[in-house]
Amino acid sequence: MKNILIIAGSDSVGGAGVQADIKTCEAFSCYAATAITAFTAQNTNGVSNIFATNVTNLNEQIKMVDEELNIDAIKVGMLFNKELISCVGAWLEKFHKQGIKIVIDPVCVAKSGSKLLEDDAIASLKELFKFADIITPNIDEAKVLELDSKNLPCDMILKRSMVAEICEDTLFKKNGDILKIKEPLIKPEIMHGAGCSFASALACLLANGHTKEEAIKLAKKYILNAIKNAITTKFGKRLLNHKVGISD
Repeated sequence: MKNILIIAGSDSVGGAGVQADIKTCEAFSCYAATAITAFTAQNTNGVSNIFATNVTNLNEQIKMVDEELNIDAIKVGMLFNKELISCVGAWLEKFHKQGIKIVIDPVCVAKSGSKLLEDDAIASLKELFKFADIITPNIDEAKVLELDSKNLPCDMILKRSMVAEICEDTLFKKNGDILKIKEPLIKPEIMHGAGCSFASALACLLANGHTKEEAIKLAKKYILNAIKNAITTKFGKRLLNHKVGISD
């Protein structure tokens, strides 16, 4: 069983963030350990409050996990501010040198529109990308981060690069190669936690030896099936069903 370290924020409704990451790891038969960067009070309609942890606490969380587990891959999600990003950066540099697979989901804005990254932390977040094997922004996050697909420090899968009858993601490789990856578009078109879960699925698949292209295709199939089998809430079918498999 592969060990995945999740560094991300908590989602009280359980559809995104650390909770979604853990469920995704379980779906891929991986073990999830966590370092929580922030606690959010939220549901699929919005975020009412964010409480960021401090650097000492975050550093100790990662340290304790690293002491006990042989980490096979890392998924980084919500980091929120410059101080936490700096802390995580020091660890990612160490893990990168060890050859551990690193997936960064550059979380900036929740699906509801709530900001999950402070404005003055954007440049700091971009500094982490040089340690990543792949980053997973959607179109909106790529705009906020002003990412240049022709000058990347790592590979990038740009999510929802085209949405019509299909959902197309585009893999921009550091060497300049470009690959389009498509799946049918399933309603609802915007799904709470899909980005978090996709990045976690990638980390699990990379840890298990899949190529990036294979991992992206399999992760997209997993998210597609999780949307098809979405869980009904008071707001309608709004939460991913993380228990599905790739072929469900």
